[in-house]
Amino acid sequence: MALVEGGARERSLSPTVTLYQNRKAALENMARMANMGLHVLHPDWQAAAEGIAPRGRMFSTSFKNTRMKIAGTNEELTIPVQTCTKVSDMREALARALMVNADDLVFYQKVGCTTRKQMFSEEIGSVVTVKGIETFKPMPHKWDHPTGIIGCGYNGIKTAMMYAKYGDNNFVAFDRNDKVGGYCWITAANEYSKLQTELGSFHVWWGQDFVTDKTPYPTKDWGIWPQKKDVLRHFHHAAESYGVLPNMHLNSNVAKLDVIGGKDAEDRYYKLSVVPAKMEGTVMKEDDDAEPKEYTVSCLFNYPGCMTRNRIIEYPGEDVFGGLIAYGMNDDCPYNELPGKNIAILGNGAFAVENARTAVEHGANKVYIVTRRKNLASPRCPCWFVHQGPFPTPGKLVLDMFKPMYELAGFGDPWEYWSVHANAERTKVNVIQNSRFGIGDVTFIMVIYGKLEYVEDTLKRLSHQTMHLTGGEKIEDVYVILKSLGLLGDFAVDRLHKMKQMVGLFCDGDWRRPMMIDAIGMNAANFTTFSTGIGTTGFVRGQKYLQDNPKEFYRVRDMGVMKQLPTNKADENLDKPAYVFDVKYTMSASIILESMIPKIGELSVTDPEYKHRMYHASHPFDYYLEECTRDWDKYQALFKEQGVDHEYVPYPYTKEMMSKYFDEYAQLTGVPIVVDGPAKDAAELKVPKPVDMGELPAWANDENNLNGFNQQVLKDKKWWKANFPKQNNFQRHDFEHSKVLDQEFRDAPALK
Repeated sequence: MALVEGGARERSLSPTVTLYQNRKAALENMARMANMGLHVLHPDWQAAAEGIAPRGRMFSTSFKNTRMKIAGTNEELTIPVQTCTKVSDMREALARALMVNADDLVFYQKVGCTTRKQMFSEEIGSVVTVKGIETFKPMPHKWDHPTGIIGCGYNGIKTAMMYAKYGDNNFVAFDRNDKVGGYCWITAANEYSKLQTELGSFHVWWGQDFVTDKTPYPTKDWGIWPQKKDVLRHFHHAAESYGVLPNMHLNSNVAKLDVIGGKDAEDRYYKLSVVPAKMEGTVMKEDDDAEPKEYTVSCLFNYPGCMTRNRIIEYPGEDVFGGLIAYGMNDDCPYNELPGKNIAILGNGAFAVENARTAVEHGANKVYIVTRRKNLASPRCPCWFVHQGPFPTPGKLVLDMFKPMYELAGFGDPWEYWSVHANAERTKVNVIQNSRFGIGDVTFIMVIYGKLEYVEDTLKRLSHQTMHLTGGEKIEDVYVILKSLGLLGDFAVDRLHKMKQMVGLFCDGDWRRPMMIDAIGMNAANFTTFSTGIGTTGFVRGQKYLQDNPKEFYRVRDMGVMKQLPTNKADENLDKPAYVFDVKYTMSASIILESMIPKIGELSVTDPEYKHRMYHASHPFDYYLEECTRDWDKYQALFKEQGVDHEYVPYPYTKEMMSKYFDEYAQLTGVPIVVDGPAKDAAELKVPKPVDMGELPAWANDENNLNGFNQQVLKDKKWWKANFPKQNNFQRHDFEHSKVLDQEFRDAPALK
């Protein structure tokens, strides 16, 4: 016993407590070794059954500290190892952690007055000197040429910001437009287009690691659903705040791309021929008289904006229609001619819903959305709920949250829509449709007031201001028809890359040419987002990690990752280039890559808490509900001014109702959150610093995680079995996997 103040003796720990503490310390050392990349030999592997003598060589699994010093420097690193840890294992682990060549690493140990080189088969010394590295800090790979970025829309800006954030300004970006923002918001959106999701889910500096004084959580000054001009202003603000505008070459089109070097050669690079260009409406014009300027890049991020061509369908009778027929993109619609007129929109995607809103705001008498099948649309409150949830919101809860609005507007039962695949009990659901949710309350209030009507049919032909439908019905007195029949990809993107297929998210299987698009469709049982913020952030983090740590990719490449990734080939019959793929494809490619490189997932560890905190700070529910109600009432007043006689309709969502959804979310996910958000005195959210080699990883602070890790180690002997001969004790006496050896040991003489 030890003496304490006052002469009393401190009580010794009980054997049980001592055993618990020793076991926990051992598990933490195992976790530190695993974090370093070392292989743990589990002590239980060498346990012999009572009365049976162990046979074969025994390894010492006790722990010790190894202090490594870099030759010629004062830098040291101390990490826990087992006595049986080999130099070869330390060499490979150090090489992986630092992304250096293992063949360059040599370990020396001082023995008496001499220093000797340790053999790979030896147990690592307690104090060793390492030659072949300059630092124990992982350093990003230095490529011979800058990183290239094609496209300065949302994804391109985010990529540039990611590089600048980590002090790497060796990149160059190109865009054919005269400003940042990309095709969707510069060209496709009309003057009156608004962000359908909240800015909190969309802002380009999404992520706790991007929070700065200039780019904090979005404030009320930006608005919840900003209009086109403010969305573009927000893009410029982000690019300017992160200082990436000087690296962006606007009014520039990458006209040609040549791959120089072998597909697997590290010195491979890409030669880009860039010509001056400008956009005239939806058409790009190159300067034919200008000489192309050449750039060389070692890695190339590609953001073609997914689909940029209208699906062109001509209907019989267009020549005698007598009204205006246009496409629902850009400013193709003559808004000044809409007051008092009926307008029909062909299609039912997000653009169709957006055009319907714009039309009634400009005085259209009535809008018809003509669609083969009616897609699910999301009211605003469920959208907000999904985006503030720290973990994915179950599809069951999403559909149940749709119900109050659907019932009010006579929209039917959301569970009965064609895209909903659910069990009989309605406890599990998968939503699969070819387009994203159109989001907004205005769709429903327009239907309630008779300003919008859904017609589930297809157009057969036209006569004078009349639409004749396939089902035999007709819609008369139509002045404007807007075609929102979907968009198509551009085969020029495939030709630029000279590719026949995508392998995962890599152009023609070239991992240094990643590509991201706004993937088409929806396929989800749980919903993390209806927007792009979290997805783009995760993609850019992951791809930058690979470019910074190419040996990580080489490791999984040698494990066959390219054969496991999905592929997507061009289909000329469907007018679909190789680079156009759906959400399911994107999810599959991302999950496979992340499962083989877990460190990519670790980069997003703060995302769940960030999205919850940020949303309640930027769009607190009381304020959000107030703004939703204000818009709801604004449209009712507008419709009455336009001559519609209808009683006032209260907004269908209340705080009490949403609180019950929070309770259900907690029951379904096990994550208790409330409608008012995190406590006001909650500790500041900080991005965890990368765990240094030899340190205890954050997950190991949870005892349940440690126990799970222990079981995982216990089951996995592959490395030890592959690297050591069969006479070793843990191989010869394997109770879990070898009944034959069990019998052999049972027949052995018992210990006396």
